[in-house]
Amino acid sequence: MQNGRERDYTAYLSERGNRAGDALITDPTASARYISFIYGFPDSDSLPAPSIIETTTQVLTDNPVWSLQYGAVNGPAPIREAILAKLARDQGIVASMDEILITAGSSQAIQLVVQLLCNPGDTIVAESPTFLGFFDDVTNSGATIAAVPVDDHGMRVDILEETLAGLKADGKRVSLIYVLPNFQNPTGVCTSEDRRQRIVDLASEYDTLIVEDDAYFDLRYDGKQLPTIYSLDHEGRTLYLGTLSKTLAAGFRIGWAVAPVSLIRRLAALKTDGGTNIFGSHIAAAWLPEHFQSHVSELRSIYGARRDLMLQALEKYMPEGSSWSVPEGGFFVWLTLPEGVDSGPMLAQARELGIEYLPGSACFFDHSGANAIRLSFSFAHDDVIDEGIRRLSGLVRSEMKETAPA
Repeated sequence: MQNGRERDYTAYLSERGNRAGDALITDPTASARYISFIYGFPDSDSLPAPSIIETTTQVLTDNPVWSLQYGAVNGPAPIREAILAKLARDQGIVASMDEILITAGSSQAIQLVVQLLCNPGDTIVAESPTFLGFFDDVTNSGATIAAVPVDDHGMRVDILEETLAGLKADGKRVSLIYVLPNFQNPTGVCTSEDRRQRIVDLASEYDTLIVEDDAYFDLRYDGKQLPTIYSLDHEGRTLYLGTLSKTLAAGFRIGWAVAPVSLIRRLAALKTDGGTNIFGSHIAAAWLPEHFQSHVSELRSIYGARRDLMLQALEKYMPEGSSWSVPEGGFFVWLTLPEGVDSGPMLAQARELGIEYLPGSACFFDHSGANAIRLSFSFAHDDVIDEGIRRLSGLVRSEMKETAPA
């Protein structure tokens, strides 16, 4: 007990509160003690502090009142205008001011979308593995996930079709299809253009909606840019989510949802926060037109080099029977270990060796994937990646010896 005030509150909680469980606490300052491959934290040294300081001074000089006042729940006009201009230029997404909602990162956008679309007992069709932060929203909603595996070309649309057909035959309500088409978290793979179109077609055939979570769109290092699912969908079935957390700075907590007006209005009604980071939104709106493209170009160079360093180290050190994805962008490499090696129990030992990673089981709704690891190359400096993978390889080899038949 803390100061005699802590007690068992289980009986007082709502059904939703009981479903929620305890939060996973992520802290970049704690991870900085390690050679950290665990979370998708942006590179600390590349955060654009000088241009943000300059832009902040400009905003406070030019707009001292409205940048510090409450703002519209769907976001101040300048940030919506700036993001819509960026989406039209880069993603080929043309939307109106009433079709975008500014959120506290794309994580809040996901949370609001699940609240809006999902009832307890509903089924959400999602890639497997997928973004672990999505699981909390699903659990809190009382819905369940029908998992569709991914391969090197993204979501397996043949299995998606089988899954949708089976759920329809069982009388199950499919509230949405959740897809991360670019440099998928956690595997790093991209959904091919043919599969993107097939997802759109199947959503139409089975009368459901698509949530396109596209946090890493701007961070492509190889290959050609592919059309968004949103731009391929001509029936208004796709909600497009994005964020500035991986490009401008995660501390701004600025993301967005683009969707038909009727859905944006409902999402805004659920978003009872008085407006997302109004001051930061004005700063971001002034920063984007002048600095975004040059800064993202720098980030591509930094992260592309780190990806290459990680891939080279994996090739150099990992034992036979290991395999890994080769992402064209984003923050993650998906490492599959030899059969019988469980990455979960290994994490404590890894931290004793000064490294950390995300066990693959955290990325599966059913907690499978014991012999997989998500490796993030975004937060570890260039000069420690090789050593970090060398230590990890040594730990894996030790585990292989321990689990080998006598």
